[in-house]
Amino acid sequence: MPHTPQAGVSILMPAYQLELVIADNIDRVVDVVDSWTDVEVIVIDDGSTDDTRGFAEKAASGHEIVSVVGYATNRGKGGALKEGFRHATGDTIVFLDSDLDLPPEQLPAFVAEFEHQGVDALVGAKRTAMAPGRYPALRRVLSLTFAAVNRLLFRLPVHETQTGLKAFKRSALASTLPALETVGYTFDLELLIRIRKAGGSLAEAPVALAPGSSGGLSLSTLWEMGWDTLRIWVRSFRWK
Repeated sequence: MPHTPQAGVSILMPAYQLELVIADNIDRVVDVVDSWTDVEVIVIDDGSTDDTRGFAEKAASGHEIVSVVGYATNRGKGGALKEGFRHATGDTIVFLDSDLDLPPEQLPAFVAEFEHQGVDALVGAKRTAMAPGRYPALRRVLSLTFAAVNRLLFRLPVHETQTGLKAFKRSALASTLPALETVGYTFDLELLIRIRKAGGSLAEAPVALAPGSSGGLSLSTLWEMGWDTLRIWVRSFRWK
């Protein structure tokens, strides 16, 4: 029997330059969660220069539970999720990347696990899905290295921080999200550190990757990740 969450759920989907797939992806998410008794899907157009917002709004017009928000200038994933949270009403907040590299069909099981564990944040862990032969070797090495460095520097009780599927208690985000300084790729890392330093609990659960997901990273993104991680480490000494 499909899982029906015990509290209202807001699914935040940051989107950038996805005009070719965003409508179909919205429909697919709705197919998974439309039977839930209290759910909303909020798509955040992160300043796309293509027609991501237009296609998203057209798709949303056919679904009562979907709304689309956004702004003109790209702010990065962190900025998009901050904007989405301003509009969210649920007690459970789910982050789901709009490219659906993480299939939405696992949302019921993931939210059920979040409720079962009773933690402030549940992080998707894709280690099993990144097995050799199923994921680019270089990307796998980089992900494992980034995870190892973060565990060494920040002592987080989770192996991964960047996976695009996470669930949070609303209270955990309300007390940490407004203060976040990072808006790019390592936004998730700063958020989890702040939740942990505020006394919040973290856990992880395995998630699947869509077939063919490459998770490619450019050299500029890798450079940004490195510098952002160093800045977060320095700043973290003054966070309470």
